Amino acid sequence: MRRLHFIAQSSLALALACGGATAIAAQSDSAAPAKAAASGKHEQNHITADEIAASKRPTAYEIVDRLRPSWLRKDMLTGENVVIYMDEQNLGGSDKLRDIPSVDVTELQYLPHEQAVRRWGADIKGSVIVITRRR
Repeated sequence: MRRLHFIAQSSLALALACGGATAIAAQSDSAAPAKAAASGKHEQNHITADEIAASKRPTAYEIVDRLRPSWLRKDMLTGENVVIYMDEQNLGGSDKLRDIPSVDVTELQYLPHEQAVRRWGADIKGSVIVITRRR
């Protein structure tokens, strides 16, 4: 009888703990980007100036290859190569990143095909890496 009572109490405590953890997780999800930045974690589709500086890579290509190599793969939806945009102009394929010194780059952003089409129109065939230059 005592054993059954202990099991029931343990089950209740576990259920309450899980319910509390779910509520805590729900609250923390809304603050995830701020916490990720503060903890040094990165956003999957963005490379910040701090990450660029810390990478100590000489070109934009090497930064992306080191920090987010999946950006350089063919688009999963269309099978097309990634395209590079800087100053709202299409520079071409990922090779163009090799020509851009890292000291000229403030941030990099990856746009999956769907987002790129919304921004630049149906002519976009794959995903896009957007370069923000230092001014």
